[in-house]
Amino acid sequence: MFGSGLVFADDSVIGSEASKVEKDLASEVAAKQISQDQADEMELNRADTYEVTSTVSVENLELLIAERLKDSVMPFYSIEFNDPNKDNEYRATVTEYFGKVE
Repeated sequence: MFGSGLVFADDSVIGSEASKVEKDLASEVAAKQISQDQADEMELNRADTYEVTSTVSVENLELLIAERLKDSVMPFYSIEFNDPNKDNEYRATVTEYFGKVE
C-alpha cells in the first residue's frame, strides 16, 4: 500500500491526481483530512476504517469517498491510496477518527 498522494504502482493514478482528489475532498466535506501519523500524534481514536473502490475513474473514486464522508459525524479522516488490483479498480482505504478520550 502506498501513502496518500503517492503514485500507484502501475501509474494508473499519478501523484497529482491523488493530490487533486484530496484537495477536492477538503472543499466537499466538513471533516479535516490528516495523515495517520498526525492522528497518532494527536492521540485520536479510530472510529471506522473502510475501503472504497471504483472501476470507473479517479474522479468517481473521489465522489464515492465524499459520499461516505458527508454522512459521517467524525471530525477527522485519512486516506491511503492502494495499488489497483488485477481488475484495475481504483482503491482507497479511508480511516475516520474522533477526539482523544480523557
